Amino acid sequence: MAERIAVHFALVLRSSEAKMKLRFSPSAQFNATLKYLSVASMLTARAQRLDPRNSTEAIGIRFHDFLSQVNTTNDSLAKNHLIEDYVARVRSYGRAVIEDSTIYFLYLGNAKRVGVPGDINGWSPAIDTMTRIPKTNLFFLAKTIHPAARFEYKVTVDSIWMLDPLNHQQAMGGYGPNSEIWMPQYHAPKEIEYRTDVLHGRLDSLSIKSKLLHRTHPVFVYLPPGYRKLSRTRYPSIYVTDGGEYITLALMTNVLDNLIAEKRIPSIIAVFVDPRTDVRDSETSKRMYDYTMSDTFVTFMVEEVRARLLTKYRMDWQPELTGIMGASLGGLISTYAAFTRPDIFGLCAAQSPSFWWKNDSMITMIANAPKKNLKFYIDTGTIRDAQENASKMKSVMDRKGYQAHYEEHPEGHNWVNWRARISHILEYFWGTQ
Repeated sequence: MAERIAVHFALVLRSSEAKMKLRFSPSAQFNATLKYLSVASMLTARAQRLDPRNSTEAIGIRFHDFLSQVNTTNDSLAKNHLIEDYVARVRSYGRAVIEDSTIYFLYLGNAKRVGVPGDINGWSPAIDTMTRIPKTNLFFLAKTIHPAARFEYKVTVDSIWMLDPLNHQQAMGGYGPNSEIWMPQYHAPKEIEYRTDVLHGRLDSLSIKSKLLHRTHPVFVYLPPGYRKLSRTRYPSIYVTDGGEYITLALMTNVLDNLIAEKRIPSIIAVFVDPRTDVRDSETSKRMYDYTMSDTFVTFMVEEVRARLLTKYRMDWQPELTGIMGASLGGLISTYAAFTRPDIFGLCAAQSPSFWWKNDSMITMIANAPKKNLKFYIDTGTIRDAQENASKMKSVMDRKGYQAHYEEHPEGHNWVNWRARISHILEYFWGTQ
């Protein structure tokens, strides 16, 4: 899945550029790119002030009791009043109507067909459609979901896609904001939050011109708090594919700051390599070429990115202290890079990895080759995500005797899922507790 930063992120920066009338030199352009990433991260991280009550407490009536009242009321004015009052309470609550493990999606308005495309149905508007209550304009759909699930969706009214007008809870995805559901047993990660009571690392913005790829890519280097040029300390490192989105959508720099501050991991350097030549333009992404088990890209990472950074920063070069990670196709190329260059990358994390690529060729490769000195982490959602092939890969790794940690969570193929597991990855590789 090709992930893209939300359009309004680009509009924020382009508006700023227009006001300042900037002409970018290469260095100025990458400084502006760093500013862009900061703006995007702040927009993604906006805190949701959610009503702590459950829907029955907030609305004052269970949905089936409300539905029974509507169906047994013959007077049309009284029926409409019941509906308008109930919908007003839902709108005031600002979250989805959830009772036990059942969600009640609602839409009030004139329409022929209302769908709920999202993680739970592969984003198909035709699978989960709402039912109209007879002689009213109120549509509803009941879905029973895992009690700890979190997923994203939109509402389609006839052919128009929109955010759910009755659910104010949203998540930022690769294609912009989606409506979001937290089931009662879901717990949001604290590690992604920006904290004012901890020291923060810094991001260096680099422009790496590749002779191998014949293009220039932005690379952002996270240096931990306390990093000093004159010190002799060398740091473990992790290379992050889809780097810009791990900063803006996954808020990984917050996670690094917080884990280091809490001494849950030592200070490390993170290298965010972006597949776009311009992070403000998703059309410049080359991930569909580079991330599909490309030897040229792996060589670029080793001989052009890593080689340059080793001369500029105090990074430990030992493979057991060097990781690589990514999500979706980024998880595929990270696994391929580690497997083909275990002399460089001794640690590998793959989130919702695209191991289905070319008829499971990555799985077959590991199954048929001698065991290598690698440590793996794999996680996946269970809501139409990479569960089938990820679990297959874990079984292969177990048979081969690899040290491999595996997690499944009732979520979909999206950045909010992946960012919640970054702390798991970092603590699995470098945890101090």
